[in-house]
Amino acid sequence: MHKIPQITMYARQAGVSISPHERHSEGRPAEGRIVLRFFRLESGSSAIRFIVEPVEAFALFSKIQRIVHDGGQESLNHSFTGPDSEVHTRLTVEHWSRNGKSGYAVSVKRGEDQLNVPLQLEQFLYVAEFLRHLSLQQAWIKEVERAEG
Repeated sequence: MHKIPQITMYARQAGVSISPHERHSEGRPAEGRIVLRFFRLESGSSAIRFIVEPVEAFALFSKIQRIVHDGGQESLNHSFTGPDSEVHTRLTVEHWSRNGKSGYAVSVKRGEDQLNVPLQLEQFLYVAEFLRHLSLQQAWIKEVERAEG
């Protein structure tokens, strides 16, 4: 049996799942990536996937560590050309404070769609450590097979 490292954090209405991913591009060898999949807990809703390179996962680890220490928020932005137009996605990690309550969150925004997953400190730190772990585990490129001759 093949085991895949994965964590899933749930909030009241949404969740985020983090796991290894392989990037396959035409004419290029497969490469390691990390996928953060944001979803709503209601049935029939679509998910938003945010795929990061290993160095970006490590940068997210560092951003979360800084936020725990200093507060505030940090973002990572990605853009790609979709079937109709340019698609912009923003992943945000933050310490929030409202109405006398505070906590941490990981959120994603693509167009009008936004998913926010509030987390407790321990969960936020665990996400950071898991991203750090995957940043090293997924730092690979598939070796191209060469013909002998």
